[in-house]
Amino acid sequence: MIGYTLTIKQKEEIQGVYYTPYEFFNCVQDINDVWFLFLSQQDKETILGTEWECLLDLPKGEYKPPIITFPYEDISE
Repeated sequence: MIGYTLTIKQKEEIQGVYYTPYEFFNCVQDINDVWFLFLSQQDKETILGTEWECLLDLPKGEYKPPIITFPYEDISE
């Protein structure tokens, strides 16, 4: 999956910030500790002409999801 890559500073500046009354930026971290922002086509159209348009110029990269492991549970009891 391809997304916009962010520095930690960029992530901290936009995480949780509303760009419409009901939509906010939600950044995710990949397995390599790289922060990503994913925007739909509608999101991109929404932020055009706003202070957030500069996000569309961020470099893109391939998101590699973290591997989720569950602790061993003893079910023999």
